[in-house]
Amino acid sequence: MSPTDLPTCINAKLERYFRQLNGEKASNVFKMVINDVEPIVIKHVLEFTKQNQSEASRILGINRGTLKKKIELYKL
Repeated sequence: MSPTDLPTCINAKLERYFRQLNGEKASNVFKMVINDVEPIVIKHVLEFTKQNQSEASRILGINRGTLKKKIELYKL
């Protein structure tokens, strides 16, 4: 894997996160990663589809209503 591929970047961020805890308990790690990655993925798919939400939802594998909620949530 290259140092800039997605799994490598996520791994590096998680390693930093766990190193910086300094004895604190880890929590909501899954949510933290999803909240970082999901808006980027949605934004790129929307750009790819020229903002066609029906096509974007098909590509993402989520229904259009869910996509609309995520667009609002992430202010895309």
